[in-house]
Amino acid sequence: MKSALPGLESIRHVLFDLFLPAGYPASVSPDYLEYQIYNALQTSCSSVSGLLASRGALEGVGVGNASASATHALLLTVLKDAFSRFTTIIAAYYFGTSLYPETKTFRFLADVFNDASIVLDTVVPYIGSINLSESWPIIPTGATLQTIALCLSGALRSLCGLVAGGSKAALTNHFASPLTGKGDVGEVSAKDASRETVVGLSGMLLGTLLIPYVNTRTSTYTMLFLLVWGHLLFNYLAVRSVVLRTLNRQRACILWTDFRSSSGTFKDRMLSPSNVASRELIFGSPDCLRDASTGRIIGQCTLGTSFRTVTSLCTAKHVAEALQIFGEEKYVLFIADGRTRTSRPLTILACFKNGYHSMDQLQAWIHSIEAARYPTNPGDPAATADHLRSTLIATRKAMPHFVQSLADAGWETADDSMMLGSPNHLILGVDEDLEADEKEIKKDR
Repeated sequence: MKSALPGLESIRHVLFDLFLPAGYPASVSPDYLEYQIYNALQTSCSSVSGLLASRGALEGVGVGNASASATHALLLTVLKDAFSRFTTIIAAYYFGTSLYPETKTFRFLADVFNDASIVLDTVVPYIGSINLSESWPIIPTGATLQTIALCLSGALRSLCGLVAGGSKAALTNHFASPLTGKGDVGEVSAKDASRETVVGLSGMLLGTLLIPYVNTRTSTYTMLFLLVWGHLLFNYLAVRSVVLRTLNRQRACILWTDFRSSSGTFKDRMLSPSNVASRELIFGSPDCLRDASTGRIIGQCTLGTSFRTVTSLCTAKHVAEALQIFGEEKYVLFIADGRTRTSRPLTILACFKNGYHSMDQLQAWIHSIEAARYPTNPGDPAATADHLRSTLIATRKAMPHFVQSLADAGWETADDSMMLGSPNHLILGVDEDLEADEKEIKKDR
């Protein structure tokens, strides 16, 4: 028995060296192992369901059909690839700056796109038998629906690749940042690729044993449902297990509304990253201002909005007063005119001045929460100006204590994750006679 123990110990060391980063567990974040366990399970489900999708896609382009031609299959493949490439370009433009701040959301969303693509590929052979165009001419024929499904599947798969790649890079940086010391991003990424290769290959081998027995529509749909359900479940658990220590808008909102009570006093301790991770919403609008104690949406704030948008939603008098109030700050908050809103929560617009920093973004967001927690009548310009002035004083006074408490609780405040990308418009300067000019413009109009 004693002679067997050294052999098992040596095997354990070999497996650790092959699939875990050097120095584990001290070289990675504490949530690394739990995430990787769930990630391995979801990869296995995805590998098996991917075989079902591949079989369906091949049948969709004509494999097994005596009347199909190689040229037709080639053209379908080219068309599918073209949709995939165009989707990558468009998605990179719209989602590129959102992947790092909203890592959890897009990591889970990537697998939703992947499963949607798998479902479409799997049902493609059965779509061809649909023929409703005789009764309803507006509905395309089965062959046309097959082509549409294949193109849509390619677009969804490329969308998954783009979103998953960006969010995975953010997660790799997180896992390579232990609580003490410094990790190696390259090592973590290499071991992740090695581990996923083995897990994916194991899933494919398992799939090759199962797929020959799944040859009816009922068995195909049943197996597909179980695999997609398991894939999404394990992905949800994996995303839930991640404890990010960087701030984004949702986490900052949870921290501030919990730390500062409605009476204006502060708690003795700040919420830890693990406490906030359990309260985070996977799918939630980043612009929403939400009270952590009640879960109620108290307002909406857009960081880095253009000045043209501000002038279209706010009165000239309010714009001039806000610029004067925030003369010493690197940001300016504007409250949308109450006459442009119905029953929606308070709408706040934040513009940044030239030379702003990450701490200015955090203060602008915290100030927006304060302004929304104790709202005033946006239709009253004087009350709105007084409200912005008083909340600015309170926020400016509380920020040093808040930032220090964040650092003491283990949060990283240096990372710039509050805003999605850089604003396209900055305030370069403010004319001293702006208010008078605005009045003259209004009179001329």
